[in-house]
Amino acid sequence: MNEQVEFFSADHKRLLSIATWAKYLAWIAFVIYILWAGLQMFQYQNILSNNSQFRFDLWSFLRSNPLEAFKLGVNMMSIVLRGIIYYLVLKGISLGLNMIVETDINYREQKRGVQ
Repeated sequence: MNEQVEFFSADHKRLLSIATWAKYLAWIAFVIYILWAGLQMFQYQNILSNNSQFRFDLWSFLRSNPLEAFKLGVNMMSIVLRGIIYYLVLKGISLGLNMIVETDINYREQKRGVQ
């Protein structure tokens, strides 16, 4: 019974805690960057409507100016790509820390079996 209580050391628990935080923060970062990319249209519309005195229609402006639509699309895609990169980095950290803990536990179990 005492062996089961000490299965995870304090370092294991700390690493697993960091891995869990990284796993959840990956999703949070991804969602925030997706929302940020979606809000770029509203920000772009707000900037353009402040420069004109009449009511501004973003869709008709983007249809008549394909270069501006391309710039807006590239801006949105760069934000989404940053979100994907942050997601992958944080997921990689989470998986790597879990693998370190698992490998250490496996080595400890093999050591106990050999002795």
